[in-house]
Amino acid sequence: MNVITSYIPLLLQGAGVTLGAWLLAGSVSIVLGASLGIIGSEYVGSKKLIQIIRVYTFVTKGIPAYVQILIAYFIVPAWLGINVSGFISASFALALCSSGYVTEIVRACINAIEKEQWDACFVLGYSLQVAIQRIIAPQAMRIALPALIGELEQLLKSTSLLATIGVTEITRAGMNIISRELDPLPVYFLIACIYLGFSAILNMLIMYAKRGGRYGYR
Repeated sequence: MNVITSYIPLLLQGAGVTLGAWLLAGSVSIVLGASLGIIGSEYVGSKKLIQIIRVYTFVTKGIPAYVQILIAYFIVPAWLGINVSGFISASFALALCSSGYVTEIVRACINAIEKEQWDACFVLGYSLQVAIQRIIAPQAMRIALPALIGELEQLLKSTSLLATIGVTEITRAGMNIISRELDPLPVYFLIACIYLGFSAILNMLIMYAKRGGRYGYR
């Protein structure tokens, strides 16, 4: 308890870095993945574009997140001749990795909507954008939401990989404390509790959104 009390400011600072990386990576992942998922769906994209998106998802899903972080931190800045912080490099690497899964989730859910729904939209004179926004996307979101929640929770846990390139997120902060105090049990226990707290907050927000009635939940 003394170790936890004396080092809790450092752990909270690391938790803030973890939360920031999660929010940044999650936002980019959802926006990019949802956009590519819609564009790459059967009734929206051309065959050539769908193939390009499939290659993108194959690459981002096939390369481990750890390897993508190393590429983003060590190789890409050297190629471009720029300096990028480990936090930014790793966050965008995690976002790209996660976006491949989000793309597949959204694409599959868009394709799951019956063809008659699309035909009805066009018969009523809806443009493609309006049809997706008002008719197709709300129905697809009902199907996609559980999988997207799972992906966001997995992304939260993946932020611990930032420690491998020296970013002082909560796991790295805990490792620094343990190296000084040589008492890992209370530190790792508190880290696990903080991760569980983040997951609980995420699930509470999702349950609130469901009760709000958006996308057909009541």
